[in-house]
Amino acid sequence: HKTSESHGEAEVDDGVEDIFAPVEEFKALCDIEAIGASCSQVFSLPEGRMLSYFGIVPDGSALDVPNALLGLLYYSTIFIRAQFLPDTYGMNKLTVGANVSAMISSVWLATQLIKLKELCVLCISTHIVNFLLLVHYSKKVMSGGSTTKPKQA
Repeated sequence: HKTSESHGEAEVDDGVEDIFAPVEEFKALCDIEAIGASCSQVFSLPEGRMLSYFGIVPDGSALDVPNALLGLLYYSTIFIRAQFLPDTYGMNKLTVGANVSAMISSVWLATQLIKLKELCVLCISTHIVNFLLLVHYSKKVMSGGSTTKPKQA
């Protein structure tokens, strides 16, 4: 272990990087200066961690994850459901429930971006995808079933 004096306190450098330390200057790939879009700025807002923002989990806890991780879990679940689970009426109703939850968060996040006068290309894209998923699965439920073809005798 290396130690150094800083403001009268000993700092210990054990060679292990603190993965939770704030990144000094994060720049997202979707930052587009020409149109004033800054995903980086949006990602760092308190609203970028909805679970702690709404007090569902404590701020700074292991479950205080960025919205991007929540989205990754949501879209992965939708993908796995579509690829590997039966396309039944009940499964479609359950998926619409998840779509509604995602759409509610999209509407809330979009209103926050408008209030803050922030432009985030990735955010807008996910709001559109959430809307399209809601429409797709709602149509399946409203048609009364699934896309599973009946078995031929």
